Amino acid sequence: MGALRDPDQLGKYQIQGILGEGGMGVVYRGFDPHLARVVAIKTIRRGLLKGRTGDELRARFRREAQAEGRLLHPNIVAIYEFQEDEEGLPFFVMEYVDGKSLKEYLSRGMHFNLEMSLHIITQILGALAYSHREGIIHRDIKPANILLLEDDSVKIADFGIARMEESEFTQTGRVMGTPQYFSPEQRLGKKTDARSDLYSTGLVFYELLTGEKLFGRQGEVGKDFRIGEEHLAKLESHGQEAQRVLKAVMTRVLAPDPIERFQNAAEFASALQPLMVQQEEPVRRRRNLLWLALPVVLVVGAFVVWQQVTPLGTLPNPFLDEPAAEPPVALSGEEQEKVNRLLKIGELHQRVGRLILPEGSNAHAAYTMVLEVDPRNAEARAGMRRVQEQVVEQLNGLIDQGRIQSARDELALARRLFPDNAQLRAMESQIGRRG
Repeated sequence: MGALRDPDQLGKYQIQGILGEGGMGVVYRGFDPHLARVVAIKTIRRGLLKGRTGDELRARFRREAQAEGRLLHPNIVAIYEFQEDEEGLPFFVMEYVDGKSLKEYLSRGMHFNLEMSLHIITQILGALAYSHREGIIHRDIKPANILLLEDDSVKIADFGIARMEESEFTQTGRVMGTPQYFSPEQRLGKKTDARSDLYSTGLVFYELLTGEKLFGRQGEVGKDFRIGEEHLAKLESHGQEAQRVLKAVMTRVLAPDPIERFQNAAEFASALQPLMVQQEEPVRRRRNLLWLALPVVLVVGAFVVWQQVTPLGTLPNPFLDEPAAEPPVALSGEEQEKVNRLLKIGELHQRVGRLILPEGSNAHAAYTMVLEVDPRNAEARAGMRRVQEQVVEQLNGLIDQGRIQSARDELALARRLFPDNAQLRAMESQIGRRG
């Protein structure tokens, strides 16, 4: 095989087997004896580390670990640490994900219902909104790199070609990635940006809904990147109103010219809002799939970290504290419908990082409107707590990165919205001391 000669151990990690391998490296199943947990370990093939080219590859491997290690998001596979063995072989230690890739489902000829497709795509968009905000483009969004866990949560894997050189060419002149999910600019070897990831996400969305690749054969990809009427017609099974929205969304996100596409993940997610509010119940369990997958476990790795949020504890807040004992608010049918719609909008905003901005269209605003109608709504109260937690986490990230002015601007708004939050108050003093 020529990878690591089947090592028994890398650093403190015991090697239990091979999870996958490619031209650049191998992913092993490992065991951390100190924490008693299974991990995934990604390595570079030793033969690629010779000479100047090897030095450059090792340095790039380390840079990617450092860059992607900044990412803190629950929908991105976690990286735990970066090491080198005694012979100088670099390797990543990553989260072991017990799930199945979307490719596994789709390869069996299935497609997902609208509700489950939206559930998956909004999680992907939330992860991309975050990574793009941090300056990291995935460049290889495809079903094989999207893992669906048993609880229906999603994790994006394999940021392995993220932050590559602008040309994105290997030494042999081949474009890196998967051609069937390329954006037009990727296919042509041009500069890519966040909109390239959105194009690829649109292709995945189409495949979830129809069970078919938009560009069935690799040779078709370069002909015309624009979605045609014959493709849009396959969305008709999802209902007349949903079909109207889906056609508009697909036409825009799959526009050949990046200028005509959604300019960021939040715009893409906002365009899906009419579909979200049409759904009567949130997705909870795997029963929402139209096909039950065989119990095959896929484990892959990526270069990112699980989002850790600092608990806020009990904070005095008129929206968060339990109100004094009083009878529940009796809502009319129209009011209850409004509450349900706003809760779904708030959840969508939260997934893509629209916490308190832009003003009037964010998670905080949606939950506030719910609590104005139903002050005892537990879901809105929980959502508001999560917003506070995530805002604190975002601000800490900005401070750690030295983006003090950006932190000041966001903190000023957060303090107005959450005046009694002790963590925000302490953060204000911390930033003030920096001058």
